[in-house]
Amino acid sequence: MGLLRRLLGREQAWVERWAVYPGEVGGHLAMYNIDLGAVEAAPVARLSRRLDVEFRYKGEGATGMPDAAELGAIHALDEAVRQALRAVKGAFVGRVLSGNTGRITGYLPDGATPPPLTDVPGLTPETTLTPDPGWTRVREQLTPDAWQRNIMDDNQVVQELEAHGDRLSTPRAVEFLSYFPDPDRAEVAAEELRADGFAVTVERGDEGDFVLQAIRSEAVEPPALHEVTWKVRGVVERHDGLYDGWGCMVQTG
Repeated sequence: MGLLRRLLGREQAWVERWAVYPGEVGGHLAMYNIDLGAVEAAPVARLSRRLDVEFRYKGEGATGMPDAAELGAIHALDEAVRQALRAVKGAFVGRVLSGNTGRITGYLPDGATPPPLTDVPGLTPETTLTPDPGWTRVREQLTPDAWQRNIMDDNQVVQELEAHGDRLSTPRAVEFLSYFPDPDRAEVAAEELRADGFAVTVERGDEGDFVLQAIRSEAVEPPALHEVTWKVRGVVERHDGLYDGWGCMVQTG
C-alpha cells in the first residue's frame, strides 16, 4: 500500500535523511543542511517546479555565517517554507548559508502555488518559482561531493561518541578498516600508511578478500579528524581498496 500511495503522489517518494556539512560557494564558507533522501531520489517526476527562498542576514564577523539570534530566525523560516510546501503536496529539500545569504530550496507539483510565507521577524525573504523537472539545482549544487560525504561519515561516529560522553580531544588508538581484492594492492597501501606512522596488518578475510587494519593514536575532534580520515581513505581508494571507516573506544577521562 505504501508503494501505491507514493506512486499516486499521496506519500513522499523518499525517506528523509538530513545532514549538515560544510562547503564553499563563490569562495565563501558555506553550510549545507540537505535532505540526502531527496538527493538520492532526484529527480521526482511529480515535483517538477522549484521553489527558491532567498534572504540576507548580517552575520558574525568575516565568516559570513549567522549569529545565534539570526540562526533561530532562519530555523523559523525553514519551518514556514516547509509548511507552505506541505500545503500543496510539495517537499522541502534543503538550505545553504554562505556569504551572509541564505537560500532555501523545495519542489512542488507543476501548476501548484504555495500560500504566502508566515512572517519571520528580522528576515525579508524573496521567493521565486522555476520549472526544474530535472532537479538541476539538487543534482548540480546540493549533492555532496566525496569530501563532504567523508565529513558526514566522520560526524556520525563523532556524534555517537559524544552521546557516550567522549572527550574528543583525548588521543586514543583509532582503528581504520578497508578491504582489497588481492594482497599485492593491500600491501602497497599498507606500506604507505606505515610510512605515515600507522601500525598496519593485512589478513585474508572470510569472503576471500584482504582486510587491512591501520591503527594510530589520534584525537577525534573535527576538523583535524577529517584531514586524517580523508588521507587514509585516499590511500585505500588509490590502490583499489574499499574504505570501511574508523572506530575507537570511548574516552571520558
